[in-house]
Amino acid sequence: MIQLKDYQLRTLDTLHRFFVQCARDGQPGRAFHEAQIGAGRTLMPYLPVNAPGLDASMPYVCLRVPTGGGKTLLACHAAGLAMDDLLHAERAVVLWLVPSNTILDQTAEALRDPRHPYRRALEMACKGSVEVATIEEALRMPAATVKGGTVVIVATIQAFRVEDTTGRKVYAQNGVFSEYLLNVPAGRLADLLPGADGKPKPSLVNALRVNRPIIIVDEAHNARTPLSFNMLGNVQPACIIELTATPDGKNNPSNVLHRVSPAELKAAEMVKLPLRVITRHTGQKDQLLGEAITLRSDLEKLATVEEQETGEYVRPILLIQAESVDECEPLREKLATDFRIPKEHIKISNGKKDDLPRAEEIKSRKCPVRVIITVQKLREGWDCPFAYVLCSLRETRSATAIEQLVGRILRLPNAKTKRHPDLNCAYAFSVSDSLAEVLAELRDALESNGFTKAEAERIILPMQQGALPLGVQPQTIHIAPATELDTAEAEIQMAALDGKVTMDAAKGEITVLVPLDEKETAQLQRCLKTPEAKQKAADAVAQVRATEQAWGGSTAPRTTSPYERGEDFILPLLCVREGAHLFEFEKTVLLEHPWRLGAKDATLSDAYDPTKMPGRREGILDIAGQGEAGRLEARETEGTDFVGKLHQQVLLLGAVGDWTLESLVVWLDQHIAHVDIPAGESAEFIRKAVNGLMARHGISDLGILARDRFRLRDAIEDRINEHRDSERKAAFQHCLNDLSVLVVSPERSLNFKAMAYEPSWLYEGDFRFNKHYFGPKPGELNEQTSRGELTEEFLCARFLDAMPAVRFWMRNLSRKATSFRLQTSTDFFYPDFVCQLVDGRILAVEYKGAHLMADAEEKRLVGAVWAARSGGQCLFVMPTDRNFDPIAAAVGKRAS
Repeated sequence: MIQLKDYQLRTLDTLHRFFVQCARDGQPGRAFHEAQIGAGRTLMPYLPVNAPGLDASMPYVCLRVPTGGGKTLLACHAAGLAMDDLLHAERAVVLWLVPSNTILDQTAEALRDPRHPYRRALEMACKGSVEVATIEEALRMPAATVKGGTVVIVATIQAFRVEDTTGRKVYAQNGVFSEYLLNVPAGRLADLLPGADGKPKPSLVNALRVNRPIIIVDEAHNARTPLSFNMLGNVQPACIIELTATPDGKNNPSNVLHRVSPAELKAAEMVKLPLRVITRHTGQKDQLLGEAITLRSDLEKLATVEEQETGEYVRPILLIQAESVDECEPLREKLATDFRIPKEHIKISNGKKDDLPRAEEIKSRKCPVRVIITVQKLREGWDCPFAYVLCSLRETRSATAIEQLVGRILRLPNAKTKRHPDLNCAYAFSVSDSLAEVLAELRDALESNGFTKAEAERIILPMQQGALPLGVQPQTIHIAPATELDTAEAEIQMAALDGKVTMDAAKGEITVLVPLDEKETAQLQRCLKTPEAKQKAADAVAQVRATEQAWGGSTAPRTTSPYERGEDFILPLLCVREGAHLFEFEKTVLLEHPWRLGAKDATLSDAYDPTKMPGRREGILDIAGQGEAGRLEARETEGTDFVGKLHQQVLLLGAVGDWTLESLVVWLDQHIAHVDIPAGESAEFIRKAVNGLMARHGISDLGILARDRFRLRDAIEDRINEHRDSERKAAFQHCLNDLSVLVVSPERSLNFKAMAYEPSWLYEGDFRFNKHYFGPKPGELNEQTSRGELTEEFLCARFLDAMPAVRFWMRNLSRKATSFRLQTSTDFFYPDFVCQLVDGRILAVEYKGAHLMADAEEKRLVGAVWAARSGGQCLFVMPTDRNFDPIAAAVGKRAS
């Protein structure tokens, strides 16, 4: 089983929130916005799907994940979430759409293989047996298979287009599906496509329509035409979940529910970044090719050292884009003759020839492949993280080809950061008279692989012609501390150099991090006693300056961020002391508060009536002003209650079976999370709730509740949560009031120096922040609202950046494992900004709009407790209404 990364868990949690809310009120627009708020994201408008056959109220969302982010694994889990959280079903039909037959074969093979992590993830998510079929196999699938468990049909969108041969089979009459149409409720007959006799035609499409499939669209940017959307309407889906790196913003725009950033992928060790770029003029193709081959060879040497140190096997591969298909074979001969590369190390993949082994075979130690020659594309869906270097010999390049090739070299082998930094990067060589043109092409290619423009510009590093990228690192020299280092002078000069040079006197190591000017070089040399040591320092400075120039940089010194200089940024945590140990104050402390659910009132809300199917529900919440988080307003809407009807149809599809009170209680107990409640307590409460419900509504047939068990589960879970919230609030208040419970101590703290900064997106405004800990581009900070006004958070950040008392600060990211957080009675909250003050104190700032202050009392209380228990080391301020004077007042209160 593949362990999900933090960003994948966050993505699935947002999707879970969306489906749960959709199931409760049938309003995907409202669910879309509330899921975004719950994830701490900027609100974007929800656009109802607009295509024949698709109800505007059908849940339709997109998960935007860059190349290398694990879209297939996320899709496996997404199918289970849709089945459980939205459909309220224990089995489902999933129509998994892919863009090509090659990817279809790969996906179906992986989902069938019981040893493959994708298959295991699918079974775990769907909580039972899973049958995987292609369209041809589905055309022969008996109804018993669908009734016995979850069925996943992997297909291309083209397979459902009537003009396609397979498409005609999908819509054609087929006796296999006669059984599917038996006992279809009268109310559903109008939903089915008729045959020549006017009766529902036994066909695969009608079998799908009866079962209201969950649609997964992989690489959804390939399915944006009206024809494709009309096809989706033909199968009457329960929902559509898109996964793509580049959602469409024009034709049938996607509702991007969650976006994963390259920074998150880099922090999760999924991709090779940055992308290092070198170009040569059109007459220097042989030189360029030679440099690419040399680089690949050097990388393999580094990989051999890496394997000796870690045991991990990597064999870097070079992808070459030839000028034409006819040039591929001569190029292989040239590589063998002129560059002495064994022919068995070279493979060709183009429109005429494809002798590539499978990706799994390429990763084998026995595989000799080092070079792959292609033209327009590699095999679609081909995935081999060993691909490190791209060399394009074409003077005119297909945008699609560049996009696909760049995507091939981004994945990091084994999703694990290597010890040698050069093995964590990707490399691109290109023939062009214009470096700017190549950089633009590569930036466009990265944008087509899920990166924003700002991200693409940030992670592409250009180099001058002839400069190989290996070895472009800060330079370290070694000296004898006893005879070559002036310790007293070093203490003075290291402070003056302000982190541009680091020194470990005990080891005798001096590291030059960035280019130094003449004055700074002289300051460094003053730390050294001997001419030999001074010369070593001068050589290191010259080397750093030379490599900075090779990257297209300036010889002038550049400003480094506190993070790059390795400065500590330490925040003590709010903790609970247990004996000699300190543990972070988080929800487990509140869960340990003793309480008895079995003794609580089990009366369920009047809003739940199992004798009535869900009725019509109208009205949605929409954002008041695009992009302003947290501001929703109600408005009425017309339309059918899609989700309510969906639940009715799913209920009628399921067999009731023989249920007893105890078996229903057990099922409910298993489907309600209650890690803080003993099983005996929860079962007693559930039994009381069921008996009370049956008595109140005069229900004698337990089958009514069994058939409606998912709605019953939600009603009981809501009641349990009411009691849980009440108990947690009491426990939370006790912790805040008892001086012996919560402590703040430097023994348990967070140091951002050791953390990866993984924003979902970067600030893209023109203002330059000078004191942000991770550099001038804070994460997840909007400069303007949709109305062109400066946001309150931006104004707060600008205020902090200008404060003389602030040494440096950072935009604290919401819901990231590497962020600073404080526990409330219900969840963690993440202060908007944290600052290191010049006098050594820590300041946390949580900005609240005036309309949200009433709901922020717990945040204010726990922030005040964190500050109070720190012995004056920490400050917490909650400014509002664009008034930042309280920040200055709090900072200035310290007695001099």
